[in-house]
Amino acid sequence: MPAAPQHPREAERLASLRSYQVLGTGADAALDALSAAAARALGAPAAVVSLLDEDRLWLKSAPGLSALVGYEHHEVPRELSFAGHVLGGHPLVVPDATTDPRFADLPMVTGPEHLRAFAGAPVTGRDGLVLGVLCVLDRVPREFDAGAVQVLAGLATAVAEVLELRRADAAAGLDARDVLAGSHRLRAGIDAGQMAVHYQPVVELTTGRWISVEALVRWEHPERGLLPPAAFLPLAEASGLVVPLGRQVLRTACTQVARWRREVPEAADLYLAVNVSGRQLDEPDVHEVVAQALAESGLPAQALILELTETCLPGAGAEVDTALQRVRDLGVHLTLDDFGAGYASFSHLQRFQPGAVKVDRSFVAALGRSERDDLLAGTLIDLGLRLGCHVVAEGVEHREQVAALTSRGVRHAQGHLFGAARSAADLRPLLHRAAARPSCGPRA
Repeated sequence: MPAAPQHPREAERLASLRSYQVLGTGADAALDALSAAAARALGAPAAVVSLLDEDRLWLKSAPGLSALVGYEHHEVPRELSFAGHVLGGHPLVVPDATTDPRFADLPMVTGPEHLRAFAGAPVTGRDGLVLGVLCVLDRVPREFDAGAVQVLAGLATAVAEVLELRRADAAAGLDARDVLAGSHRLRAGIDAGQMAVHYQPVVELTTGRWISVEALVRWEHPERGLLPPAAFLPLAEASGLVVPLGRQVLRTACTQVARWRREVPEAADLYLAVNVSGRQLDEPDVHEVVAQALAESGLPAQALILELTETCLPGAGAEVDTALQRVRDLGVHLTLDDFGAGYASFSHLQRFQPGAVKVDRSFVAALGRSERDDLLAGTLIDLGLRLGCHVVAEGVEHREQVAALTSRGVRHAQGHLFGAARSAADLRPLLHRAAARPSCGPRA
C-alpha cells in the first residue's frame, strides 16, 4: 500500500493546525451541521470532518459514521486513512477502494467496516495550508460527479471558516462549545437591563480633585452575581455583542453624568470617559450613535471623552479615520487608552491625533523597579507631553507612584489609590470632591 506523501511544508502545516487549538476537543455543533449537510447533498450514509495531525486523523465531526462502521471513532492512525492523500490541496474521489492500489489494503476496506467509496475535499486554512478534510463515505461502490464534488468543496470552505472563528474564540480565552450559548445569555442580559455601569474617578494629582469619571460596565448576572468586564467582554467581542453593549453603556453613562452636572454643583464641569472597541468603530453610524446619546442626555459634546484602546487599532481601515473625524467634529475628545501596550504607539499618535493618552498600568506598576523600567515609563510620558497631549496614568496603587509621576510632569491619574469603580448610587455622595477645573480638562 503506497504511503500518502508528506506535505512539502509539513512542519509549518502542523504548526498552523495546532494554532487553531481544536485537536482533541469535543463535538462542535456547527461542524456537525456542515458534515451532515455534506452527507445529505451527496447521498452518503456518513460524513466526516477530520484534521490531519502528525500521526493521526482527529475526527472532529462524524455524523453517521458509528452506524456505518458499527462503532464510534475519535481518531484514526494517519497512515491508515484516505485523508492523507488530500494534502496536495485538491479533492480526492475514490469510487471503489478495492480497485485502488493506494487504499485496497486499508484495514477499514478489508476489515468488517468494508468501506468502498470515498470523496473528500481539503479544508484549507487562511495561510493556504491544508488542515484536514471534509469527506463522505459509503460501503458500496459509487461515482461522485463533478457537481457533487463542487458542493463538497464549498462545504469544506465553510468548515475552514468555522475553524477560523474557533481560533479567534481560543485567542480570546473562550471555549468554542460555550460561545453560542454564552452569547445568547449575554444578549438576554443586555435586553433585560442586567448590564450596570460603574464609574471610577480620574483625579488631579496635586489636589485630589476629580476631573472625570470613566464608565466601566459590569454584568449583574442573576445566578453568578456581579461580574467584572473580564468575565464577559471577550465573549462580547467575539460575538459582536460589544456593539449593542457599547451603545447601551454610552447612553446610560451620558445620561447619568449629565444629571450629576445639573444636580450637583461640585460636578458641574465633570467629564465622562467611555471606552470604544474596534468593533464599534467599524460600524458606519458610530458618529450618529454618539450624537444621539449626547442629544438625548443633554451632555455637552465637550464633556465626553472616547477612549480608544491601542491594542484594538492596528487593523483599523480608512473608514475608522473617517468615523473618528466625524466624532471629533461633534466636539468630542479622543484619548488613546493603554498607551504603550500595543505595537504602534508612534503611528497611532500620528494617525489618530488624540488629545490625551493614558499610560498603560503595566508601566506605572514598574516605576521604581529598575532604571530600565523608569526610562520606559518616562519616555512614554515625555512623548505624550511633547506632542501636546494630556497625559493620564492608569492603575495607580501607591503614594510612591504619585511622587514618581508628578516629578515627570503627569497631572492626572486613576487607580484604586483614589477610588475603585462604584455604582452611580454609591458614587453620588462623593461628588463633592469632583470640582473640576476647566483648565484641567482634556484638549480636543
